[in-house]
This record gives sequence, structure tokens and C-alpha cells, in this order.
Amino acid sequence: MKGKSSEQKIYSFVCENPGLNTYQISKKLKMSGGRVRHTLKMLNKKGLVRFKFERKSPRIKKLTYPIEFWKLIPRIVRSEIKKLKI
Repeated sequence: MKGKSSEQKIYSFVCENPGLNTYQISKKLKMSGGRVRHTLKMLNKKGLVRFKFERKSPRIKKLTYPIEFWKLIPRIVRSEIKKLKI
């Protein structure tokens, strides 16, 4: 993964490993938690990832998931694709 930006590395990792929290992502990628948190925040602002909050104990986990490919395509393009009836 050398040569890629933090954003590219983390986004690719989240796409391949959905449902992990910041701590798990930072440990697997050997990056600082702050760097991962900041990058995930930026990816969320760009609409590329979403967060799901899970509470199975008193502690709340913030899990990260990629946005589905279909939702990244502009609405006009989606409607044109549907018209093709492939």
C-alpha cells in the first residue's frame, strides 16, 4: 500500500473489512487512532462511509461501513440505467 494516501488506504480497508471500529482499523493498518479518526471523518463528509452505533454493553461502538456503490452514482444516471432494462 505504499504510495497511497491515508484516505485511500483507509477507504480501501473499510470496503474490504466493513463493520470495524476506529481502534480495530488503526491496529490493522498500523496507523495512529487520531489519523484514522480524522480520515474517517473526512470520508464521512464526502459521503463515502457511514457510521453505525452499537451498544451491546455500557460502551458504545462506532462501526464504519462503506456506502453502497449504487448510492454513489448520481440519481439521474441511476434512472437512465434503470430505463435500459439490462
